[in-house]
Amino acid sequence: MKPASRAVHAGRELSARSPLAPDLSQASVHVYTDLDDYDAVARGERPGYYYGRNSNANREMLERAIAELEGAEAGVATASGMAALHGAILALAPKPATIVATRELYGGTAAMLRQDFEPAGYEVNFVDLGDLDAVRRALQGAGLLIAETITNPLCGVPDLEKLGRMARERGVPFVVDNTFATPLLCRPLELGATAVMHSATKYLGGHSDLVAGVIVGDAQTMSVARARSARTGTTLGPFDAWLALRGLRTLDVRMRRHSDNSLALARAMRAMPGVARVYHPIVDGPNRILPDGSGGMMAFDLDGGRDAVQRMMTRFKLVTFAASLGGVETTISYPEITSHRSMSAEERAALGVGPGTVRVSVGIEEAADIVADFSQALSHE
Repeated sequence: MKPASRAVHAGRELSARSPLAPDLSQASVHVYTDLDDYDAVARGERPGYYYGRNSNANREMLERAIAELEGAEAGVATASGMAALHGAILALAPKPATIVATRELYGGTAAMLRQDFEPAGYEVNFVDLGDLDAVRRALQGAGLLIAETITNPLCGVPDLEKLGRMARERGVPFVVDNTFATPLLCRPLELGATAVMHSATKYLGGHSDLVAGVIVGDAQTMSVARARSARTGTTLGPFDAWLALRGLRTLDVRMRRHSDNSLALARAMRAMPGVARVYHPIVDGPNRILPDGSGGMMAFDLDGGRDAVQRMMTRFKLVTFAASLGGVETTISYPEITSHRSMSAEERAALGVGPGTVRVSVGIEEAADIVADFSQALSHE
């Protein structure tokens, strides 16, 4: 099946009299009448569920679905995207090592690396992934490489294929955050990634009504990550798993609309008053890493800094301010106080994130309405 069809059907097999929509299994524990049967299920030798922290039908369906869409052997669903990334890092680099990460990393990820992994003995080396010579040098003796398919918030697109090749040649595991692109627009495992993570809170769920994370990769690595997630209690609850799987069914149609709308807005904003620069993955032309579109993320720099951003916000009629992304509604976020608030002004400036930088999660409304709202909000009239 094509990806659009897989998104609708992935994660479960229907038989006669099966409910068309998955049942919600909220049970925290299952009843057994045979000790050997329980023991076999707990060991993973027989299908079944026994305790919610270790196993759940809805979570398992979501894990299978994302793994299938990404072309992975297995997946692990967690209570958030950060929990998923944390689990992936520890599964691939369980002992202190050098972590090479894109310098344009999501602020929350950078904070976790600095505040949790560095104190534990890891060394973090933030590198411009567009400088392949610098990456090549940084990977010597490294234990892990971390990249984003589309960077947050300035929407850069690193060459995952070249990065994957360099990492593989040096035996360095490679984790890619594919949240912005989703498996409908990019499948990093096919480009050389070892594991892929998603904040399912965003596009996979798609309706701003859940918090979840997923990592996928080879069965052995995922087994290690799953066991640690169960031990530490970071597993995803059944209702959020059910919601994420429901959202996944419409992922293809939503991503097509997000992609079209963000491109239309990015093009229109170049001529809007006060806009100094527009950041969009493909506004300047096709990208071979994203041949089928780039989703709904973009950003822009606004002359006048924070005051101009606040003035624009008060004029919006359709667009709203919200710190997350990936929902059906068009929202903006202000990285200085949201995604990159853990960084100093100097650190943000080095990344190109200034007081006038605004991140946009372009929704699925009518494109003309989105463009018109930004246009009137930025008008000097």
